[in-house]
Amino acid sequence: MSYAAPFTLCAVLTLALSTGPHAWAAGSGNWIGAGPDLQRRLGVKTAPLKAEHRKSEVDAFAKVLDPEPLVQLDSDLRTAAAAAAASGAEAQRSAALHSAGAAVSAKDAETATAQARSDALHLSMLRRRVGLEWGPGLSRMSDAQRDQLVAALVAGKAALVHVDTPSNAGQAGAKTVKIDVGDDSVPGRVLGPARAAEPRLQSSGLIVEVTGPSAVLLSVGLTQSAHIDTSSTLQGVGLPREAIIRYRGSVWAFVSHDGNRFERRLVENAVPEEAGLFVPGGFAAGEQVVVQGAAGLFAAELGRPGGGAN
Repeated sequence: MSYAAPFTLCAVLTLALSTGPHAWAAGSGNWIGAGPDLQRRLGVKTAPLKAEHRKSEVDAFAKVLDPEPLVQLDSDLRTAAAAAAASGAEAQRSAALHSAGAAVSAKDAETATAQARSDALHLSMLRRRVGLEWGPGLSRMSDAQRDQLVAALVAGKAALVHVDTPSNAGQAGAKTVKIDVGDDSVPGRVLGPARAAEPRLQSSGLIVEVTGPSAVLLSVGLTQSAHIDTSSTLQGVGLPREAIIRYRGSVWAFVSHDGNRFERRLVENAVPEEAGLFVPGGFAAGEQVVVQGAAGLFAAELGRPGGGAN
């Protein structure tokens, strides 16, 4: 919510003069006094803050990975698997025909067996490359699961993100990560630890899969802020969007005291939510915050005798 409309200050000052000297009073610091009549004219309404709990988060950095090497590796794996299956079957047929005295020489049977072993070793090497290049999370996937991931990456329905924190903070045991995209954030599933480290942060990193409509917005090479969910929880309150005042790069809200005094209080370390902000400190459940008429109160504070807002 904008902290003041162009006409608000004049309107408040007019109301203050027209309702008498005791309708409003300037307080020290970020306090403002407003009598019942002025509150009614400004449409001031309050609501109690409700306690909320949410998972504690560790701030991180996310870089969108290029999926092309994985797509190529998956294609090589499929080709190698088909070749290994064919040569393995040929080796079995050659060995059986040779044993039965058919027109297959021992040399041809041995050659078929050697080719089958070579193809099997090549397939095994490619499977190991998945773990070496993309980490154990992708290495543990079945062929069908990996094929589904590759198909989603190609279709823009999924994205792979490398998530890092200084000195690996919060990475151990992490299962979900939120990636900031524009004014919102999208959830991602941790597939496992990465194999390519981020030397500047001294972070081994995590490979995170993001799916859904927002995945197409994660272009290759894009760097975004991220948040790793941890097992611990934070206690705080939910601050409604209607109570928020933005002023000089900070966020504020008015807290009602005794019904006629209002404190403009700084909101710190807030986390955006759909209905407003989650605030982990500085506010208590049950406190009355102004959810209507906050802009008018702020204009009154700005126009009080002797100065403006801090």
